[in-house]
Amino acid sequence: MNPYRLLFFLTLLNLLNFVDRQLIASFANFIVPDLGLTDWQYGILTGLAFVFFYSIMGLFMGTLADKYNRPRLIGFGVLLWSVFTALTGAAKGFISMAIPRAFIGVGESILTPTSMSMLSDSFPANRMGFAAGVYYMGVPIGVGISLLIVGFLGEPLGWRNCFYILGGYRSSFGDRRIFL
Repeated sequence: MNPYRLLFFLTLLNLLNFVDRQLIASFANFIVPDLGLTDWQYGILTGLAFVFFYSIMGLFMGTLADKYNRPRLIGFGVLLWSVFTALTGAAKGFISMAIPRAFIGVGESILTPTSMSMLSDSFPANRMGFAAGVYYMGVPIGVGISLLIVGFLGEPLGWRNCFYILGGYRSSFGDRRIFL
């Protein structure tokens, strides 16, 4: 596969990764009162519930990326985090939101180590700085898009429907075998 096409696709996935990651924080003014969350609970949801699993599982996912089919691993991660993004929209309280956020952390932890491994296989060493720079461009763009989603769709659709749509859209996107 063309390395630039792969880079574009992985950057797009990283962008979606950060839309999802930031969306819970961007929707704070909607989520906290709707679920009756305390500040402590909301802090756990936006931090520890996700970050703990993302960080720990990232170590294991990097090892898996060295041993198994990387595109399938990414496909599994996208499917996992997409399903649990949609389930975030169904949350009725703290626990029913914390569990999906933990699994989203597991699913998203697959993307970066596996992507970096694939990119290092596709680009020469003297172009890896460029490839990494483009890939990580997905971070600020994804955060910005999450704010646009809240600003334009938060009121008319509600926070729950935005999570349903994002999870459903991405899972159909992730099933396309563009780079398999």
